[in-house]
Amino acid sequence: MSIFSSGQFWVAVDWAAESYSAFLMKKESLVDSKTGEPGVLQVKDGAFEAALKTIVDPWLSAHGEFPIILSGLVGAREGWVEVAYVRTPCSNRSILDGVVKVPVNQLKNVSIVPGILHSGDEYSEVLNGEEVSIIGAIKDQGISNGWLLKSGAHCKLVRVEDDAITQLSTYITGELYSVLDQHSSLCRHAGVEQKVSSIDFMTGVRTALQSSCLSKILFSVSTRRLVNQIEAEHVSSYLSGLLIGHEFRDFKSMGLDDLVLISSGQLMELYQLAFDELSIQTVLVDSQRTYLLGAQFILESLEDVS
Repeated sequence: MSIFSSGQFWVAVDWAAESYSAFLMKKESLVDSKTGEPGVLQVKDGAFEAALKTIVDPWLSAHGEFPIILSGLVGAREGWVEVAYVRTPCSNRSILDGVVKVPVNQLKNVSIVPGILHSGDEYSEVLNGEEVSIIGAIKDQGISNGWLLKSGAHCKLVRVEDDAITQLSTYITGELYSVLDQHSSLCRHAGVEQKVSSIDFMTGVRTALQSSCLSKILFSVSTRRLVNQIEAEHVSSYLSGLLIGHEFRDFKSMGLDDLVLISSGQLMELYQLAFDELSIQTVLVDSQRTYLLGAQFILESLEDVS
């Protein structure tokens, strides 16, 4: 009997380099969730099963054994098991065929979702965890042809054609923001609590759209604050606008006029402002919701063929 018809519990874990996000589900409903460490790179001596058991142990004590589906860096070379990438163009079926069941001693029914590899003209691109949210958004929105954008530390632009993922592009916008905001000489806002300013964010977006050289316009973070064009408490908002605006220069050059945005919270709102500036029509979908929809689809499909 399917876990979705019987009401059995199941768990999805997005296990990234520095942290994890774990979700306890009953059928299609979220029961509990937790985030924290260890990330994949913090697990010592390959003790991934022990680390996973520690994460889910309170749920095991309360609900008994359940299937667990993992995604993210846990399936990469640095992770628990190196799961072969599925190459583009790839359908849901080819992704499901690439799911690997992990040999375990203390747990039961643990599987890892494969990442996706796209061999571009100049270099390769990968999805490593984001594929679950992408699958969820495709299923949720009924997409057979179109573009999807998943925001994050590594923003992913995905092309779907004839029900298959055919193109990937990565923009390390979020990671660049963190590094520059926290460690560069540009911001220097130690002791100044940062507040979100949509006005200064959009000033950053418009500045970036007018300049092709990111390293040139980044210095304006310092000079705009120096001459009081932005308040010290809005420096981070302006920096975010510069980086996201530069990302959008690429979207503009590609002629994108509509897409599905997978994001959440304040970041989703800021992206929407930038899309409105370029008159790009967007459908907004929540990243956690699409992740859980994708995980559910994968697990349910695996049950159907087992």
